[in-house]
Amino acid sequence: MRKFILVAIAILGTLAITPVASQAQAQQNQWCSKFKGMTHCRYSTEEQCRASRSGRGGTCFARQASR
Repeated sequence: MRKFILVAIAILGTLAITPVASQAQAQQNQWCSKFKGMTHCRYSTEEQCRASRSGRGGTCFARQASR
């Protein structure tokens, strides 16, 4: 019984943390790139996005514009 309670607490703790991490990541990745039909939203700044696309083509846009 004691082992069950410890496992339940561990699971609940993990579930409580998960939404916070997702919100923080969404705030951090405010810029997206689009290249050959694929979109990746993983840049914190427009400069990071443009540097990634430099010499390879594609476009950068703010994440809010993609919704």
